[in-house]
Amino acid sequence: MLQKKRTRKTTFALLAGASLIAGPAIAACGSSGPSYEEWAATDGAAGRINLDEVQQAFKDAESPTDFEKRVNEIYEGDGIVLVRVEQDGDYMNLEGWEDLNNSKQIEDASDDRLFSIVRNHNREHEMRGYGTNGYYRSSFGVGDFLFTYMLLSAFSPGFGGYYYATPTYRYDTINRDRTNYRNSSNYRSQVSKNSSYFNKQKSFAGSSYDQASRNVSSSRQTYLNNQKTSGSYKSSSTGVRSSWGSTSRGSSFGRTSTGFTGGGGSARLTGFTRPSLK
Repeated sequence: MLQKKRTRKTTFALLAGASLIAGPAIAACGSSGPSYEEWAATDGAAGRINLDEVQQAFKDAESPTDFEKRVNEIYEGDGIVLVRVEQDGDYMNLEGWEDLNNSKQIEDASDDRLFSIVRNHNREHEMRGYGTNGYYRSSFGVGDFLFTYMLLSAFSPGFGGYYYATPTYRYDTINRDRTNYRNSSNYRSQVSKNSSYFNKQKSFAGSSYDQASRNVSSSRQTYLNNQKTSGSYKSSSTGVRSSWGSTSRGSSFGRTSTGFTGGGGSARLTGFTRPSLK
């Protein structure tokens, strides 16, 4: 009789322990993800990018592929950032576009231009942002960066000068490299830098930053509407920051010790989780 009581107690303890372990998992599975408003407010969904880091990437890059790789490490959106360059003599116009429809090539009508770097005939450089990055304009003077020389080797003759665009065959490589990067500790550092950058720009640029945030392109708006209609935003990892990348406080729902949670620009926590970083 005593043995039966012990068996019952042991069985009850095991079941209770199992329910405690399974409880959080069941709750997590029941989560419906972020609201559309929470997702749309993140930097990646809005198309914001750390342009100070992009400018530095341009100065440091040794080749077009090097620049493309680094820009996609900086950016927090779902789409791959593609590069297009036109050059005629000393004049050069480099543009970065997010591939919103995953066509693996820049399509002006459906993709979103994030930034441009123009080198004029005096070899002076000007960088500017577009859409939600429209507050940004920076000149960084004369410079014969190694990137410019290496770029020439990738050019093919085009109308009005030389032309380069991210080759479609490189798309999968860029995507794979970015996935690996986002699962590394280096991405944690990048997200923290991005958060600090956006907080600084919001304070420094003031009304022009706020105005740019509302000035999304028609292609970006179409993308956001499609994400909302299809419900794809619920499974998106776009722009969702970790608690260490944000100075804000919020709900701990959905937070893991290594996973990403949080809103863009360290504005708020949205309560859903990115793939964990190890």
